[in-house]
Amino acid sequence: MLESSRRPGRFVLTLTDGRIFTVAIGALSETGATRAGVELDVDAVAYLGRESAITDVSDRAVGALARGRKTRRELEIRLRRVQPDVALIAEALDRLTAIGVLSDEDVAHAEAAARLRRGEAPAKVRQVLRRKGVEGRMVNDAVTAAISEDGFDELAACRALAEKRVRALGSNEPAVVRRRLVAFLQRRGFGGSLIGQVMREVLGRQSESESE
Repeated sequence: MLESSRRPGRFVLTLTDGRIFTVAIGALSETGATRAGVELDVDAVAYLGRESAITDVSDRAVGALARGRKTRRELEIRLRRVQPDVALIAEALDRLTAIGVLSDEDVAHAEAAARLRRGEAPAKVRQVLRRKGVEGRMVNDAVTAAISEDGFDELAACRALAEKRVRALGSNEPAVVRRRLVAFLQRRGFGGSLIGQVMREVLGRQSESESE
């Protein structure tokens, strides 16, 4: 038994038949396999094999989380590429959830706040979170909290985006500007009535400025 040089906190156990398991110290203690030469019965070997698979899945999940926020569903999809046993994946993710490493609630709150700050409408944020696999009530709670905490004003956000977009569209024909602006705001998740109001304000000011 040796500690893995590439995975700190994991121990490599080599059986006499050549099989190699990489597990946490708890799994070794559970089976008494903390000393060299210990004989293991069939159940112990099966347990260690399962623990090794779960440990591998857990480590892959933690690695993915270290690179960016991910929900449980996103991790499940990623992990199925390397581990077809959905029960093993579920067990690994349950353990990460239990120790607070994986939390859809935390992801939802962080994602909602970040997307609102980027100018996405609440409706678009809710859609994205549901697509990521966040449960409905959790989606609504996260978006509501982010709106409250940041003082998000949907009309002001839509107006600011429209003004910036109009400047970027430059000297295009008015009909082109209008069409592209509507499409842009729709992609951001703003509703028709709000877009109409903002279009009248922004394009109206632009017309007044051009006529002066």
